Amino acid sequence: MMRLSKASYLFMTCSLLLILNTEAWSVRVKDIANLRGARNNQLTGFGVVVGLDGTGDSPGSLLSRKPIVNALERMGISLSDGDITGRSIAAVWLTASLPPFAKSGQRVDVTVATIGDAVSLRGGVLVMTPLRGPNRLVYAVGQGPVVGIPRGVSQFETGTGEEFPLPINSSMVASVGVITGGALIEREINLNLNSRSRIYMNLKSPDFTTAYRLEKIINHALGHRSSRAKDAGTVEIAVPQSYLGKTVELVSYIENLEITPDNPAKVVLDERTGTIVMGEGVRISPIAISQGALSIQVKLPDVPGQEATPPEEPPQEGLFGEDRNTIRSNVFMLKGGADLKEIVDGFNKIGASSEDLIQVLKAIKAAGALHAELVVR
Repeated sequence: MMRLSKASYLFMTCSLLLILNTEAWSVRVKDIANLRGARNNQLTGFGVVVGLDGTGDSPGSLLSRKPIVNALERMGISLSDGDITGRSIAAVWLTASLPPFAKSGQRVDVTVATIGDAVSLRGGVLVMTPLRGPNRLVYAVGQGPVVGIPRGVSQFETGTGEEFPLPINSSMVASVGVITGGALIEREINLNLNSRSRIYMNLKSPDFTTAYRLEKIINHALGHRSSRAKDAGTVEIAVPQSYLGKTVELVSYIENLEITPDNPAKVVLDERTGTIVMGEGVRISPIAISQGALSIQVKLPDVPGQEATPPEEPPQEGLFGEDRNTIRSNVFMLKGGADLKEIVDGFNKIGASSEDLIQVLKAIKAAGALHAELVVR
């Protein structure tokens, strides 16, 4: 067995203390805040999926047939709605997300969902469809095969004269699919950062303490009064002279600064699975709890010089159990300022189930002794 010298042991001890004292739970600024303006933009569109194997819209649906008739007329082919028979087409609604700083020619995924009576989009192909933003401008064009559709729905059985789809043995939905990389970006969203003299960082979870800490960290890194917390969710940053025209470099530097965010105390209870998740800082005021399903045994000290005599009568139900020196009680006294983790550990030691603990925590919250937000799911 290798033996460590006194110097090596001292070095390892100091290293361990340094590790324990380090704020290992600090995170990067980019994980809790975003640059204002750098966000996704939602796109929507209406289109038609063709090539379905008898699982499209019914012949009487104009949602899918009218667009096809209009498209054919632009190609010089004149038809009426009744000329398009069968169930090989389906009207669909398209959604896509345009990432920040996306450039023309890049591709994004498109989600396709039926809006008629089609039962499956498996094997279908989306006809070229424009995707528009809230301002009604076209930002992308979608087209391509629909994937991600489960098996189980193909053609309709018409032997009995009634049409009904075959059952789907899948948790997926056959009426919703995805076109991977199916939208081609045609219009860019201009966001010129290098011309700005001020930028803003928005916290993902607004909090006054976190915003104040972010202000102090940025001021320490860039200089006094470089930043100012405007409210619980926004920190304003003045671009220093050395970073003028180099805002991308400045944002990268700020995003990689480390910060310890402050979050409100919260307890999440999942009654279905019995899961309990608690945050830091949860405290409980002095309170007494009585839970019939639980009991605590307190051992009374023996009197010196006397031995405990066995009871002459059979044990009775009540305060005393089989041993006269043992007191059974189902009343719990919790000291003020107790940490919830200590309380949970205590309940686990006496064999309390998660269901019992969930009911106790709900009762403590109702009594006003749980100083945290309680979320029950």
